[in-house]
Amino acid sequence: MSMCAKRSIMAMTIVLLALPAFAAVDEPVRVEAEGAILLGDDSTMGQAKAAALNNARRTALEKATGVEVHGSSTIYNFQLINDLVHTATRGIIVKENVLKSSCATKDEQVSCSTKIEAWVKPLHTERRGNFAVKKAFVHRSDKQEAAASPVFQNNDEIVIRATANQDAYLSLFSVDQFGALIKLYPNEYVKQEKLPAGREIVFPEESQRQGGLKLKVRTPKGRKKAVESVLIIATKERSALLEDVKGQDLTITDLMKELSVMDPSQWVEQTVGYEVRE
Repeated sequence: MSMCAKRSIMAMTIVLLALPAFAAVDEPVRVEAEGAILLGDDSTMGQAKAAALNNARRTALEKATGVEVHGSSTIYNFQLINDLVHTATRGIIVKENVLKSSCATKDEQVSCSTKIEAWVKPLHTERRGNFAVKKAFVHRSDKQEAAASPVFQNNDEIVIRATANQDAYLSLFSVDQFGALIKLYPNEYVKQEKLPAGREIVFPEESQRQGGLKLKVRTPKGRKKAVESVLIIATKERSALLEDVKGQDLTITDLMKELSVMDPSQWVEQTVGYEVRE
């Protein structure tokens, strides 16, 4: 999802060039991986580079952790995002080198490809207990009910609701169909608060909407529909996720890197997928 942002994806290819070896426990695994993407003319070169690097990192994590995350799927849907976040409990990229990176513009489209070598350290999967996001849904601002598979129209204003079963700090993220990520909450205008177990977060709440803070969905330029997601992360302790990388073109793997260094028993995730149509 994007807050009125315009992006379009024409094609995505992920090609694995990795060495298939597995190292001893706790020893980083070296892999090589490549990601490529073709975006529309409403996307910047920075967004295209970030998306290509995101795909290369994704492939490296898949190979090194032994978890295949839908292979070379061309669309980032809610199930793929859930699987990607789950791999944050399995491994972390501790070092990477960009071996090759190139971009080109043709016929008002931007294409980028990136090849990396990465060292991925396997992590011990810990028991996560019963900590969970129990309820999470997205609905139009003028409706209270939530559909099982929400479908919105261009420029619909939406509201996010979520509840954890334990006292928790919640963070909300938008993830579009090629893995680009925007942090929605907390932000410079709305500070994060610890919510008691069972208390619902509503974002934006009515007072925030009246103050001009609104979330609107749109299809990427040149496409009649898009698959997007809202990702909810609940943590037992306050965690400033992605606070040190403001102003950058962020991807889902940037968030995974920060989650992977946290105790898995201290955080949980839930993803709500939806479709936007013209």
